[in-house]
Amino acid sequence: MKVYLESLGCPKNTADSEYMLGLLAQAGCRVVSNPEDANCLIVNTCGFIQPAKEESIDTILELAQIKKKNKQKLIVCGCLFERYREQLKEELPEVDAFLGVYELDRIVDVAKEEKLKDFKFVRYPVAPKHIGYLKIGDGCSNNCTFCAIPLIKGRFWSKPIEQVVEEAKTLIESGAKEINLVAQDTTAYLIEKGVKNGLVELLKELEKVKGIEWIRLLYTYPTYITDELIDFIASSDKVVHYIDVPFQHASDKVLKDMGRSYNRSYMEKLVENLRKRIPDIAIRSTFIVGFPTETDEEFEELVDFIKDVKLDWSAFFSYYHEDRTKAFEMFDDLDELLKEERLIEIQNIATSITEEKNIELLGEEFKVVVDGEDDEFEGFYKARSYRSAYEIDGVFLLKGSFKAGEFLNVKAKELISPTDILAEKVKSINLFT
Repeated sequence: MKVYLESLGCPKNTADSEYMLGLLAQAGCRVVSNPEDANCLIVNTCGFIQPAKEESIDTILELAQIKKKNKQKLIVCGCLFERYREQLKEELPEVDAFLGVYELDRIVDVAKEEKLKDFKFVRYPVAPKHIGYLKIGDGCSNNCTFCAIPLIKGRFWSKPIEQVVEEAKTLIESGAKEINLVAQDTTAYLIEKGVKNGLVELLKELEKVKGIEWIRLLYTYPTYITDELIDFIASSDKVVHYIDVPFQHASDKVLKDMGRSYNRSYMEKLVENLRKRIPDIAIRSTFIVGFPTETDEEFEELVDFIKDVKLDWSAFFSYYHEDRTKAFEMFDDLDELLKEERLIEIQNIATSITEEKNIELLGEEFKVVVDGEDDEFEGFYKARSYRSAYEIDGVFLLKGSFKAGEFLNVKAKELISPTDILAEKVKSINLFT
């Protein structure tokens, strides 16, 4: 059987997609890159916010047209189905089978209609082979009022350390060199077991795994970032000096209405602490603009925070009034034009800050990993230092011929956009890993 899988949404979905393809490969299936060539079409959907839901539906309908022409099997799985089970079953008769977020083990059953015996965790890369997404848990217990994740995936739970370490070894065996830890909240690892610094305990074990060059932390909740975690990052040989901390807002009132368990003062102290203990750390965050209770004054508080703190990378999203969330039930939505105006204003400010940060890097040397050829500039390759996550942050562009997954040292030469830097390979050794 030939299978085609379209993976939508976040890196957590990428991890799930690679897991499903690994199961299918063990069952003798061949993975193809063209849906026209497949016997079975699979969509791993995202159901988080409206644009993601629309993309998922559009992708399903596009593949349904191909299925109609070629008489293939169409399977829909993941978050969108988990959130709208009965509705999708009724409205998408073109789909042959559905799988929820905790039913992915059954992908071989529904695709080939046979049982896979003695299966094991095997990764079939969706991302480049040198990048591994290691899912350490799922669900979320933070109960933010704007978020549908608890509705979709339930409360947070952690994989056992032993299982995570074994999966990390499997990722390395399949070519991964950079391990990205993902979950709805990676800093909540083992917290449901009463363990305060579970993530630190996991990192200690992952550091022992041969073949891992870099470990990157994504999706860290602010109040779970402990001094012990910060100190471990500072002293680690493999955890890069980068952290993704979704702050969501900076107004105390809006943060409270969002159900976040901290205020602006805490955020400022956390950033200060991170930079004090790890001077070269790159901090990334995401923010929601246009939450229902966000006034002009509270929006300006967010703007002031962005200007004052000057994060390395900041991403902004308009608030979406998602059904069944607490915010949907508690508040009336803001005008869409107002949200769009605020979004554009703050994005421009944050882009200028990122540009300033990157100008300061010119002339410095960095260890980078090559991701592959650049789609826009012929003869150039994309590479990243510790400061950037794959397909999320800015890149270095290198002229020449390189191999994906290759580590080398470069010097930052020239800014070619607010986020991207032209660099050249150098022979000197940069000790930072």
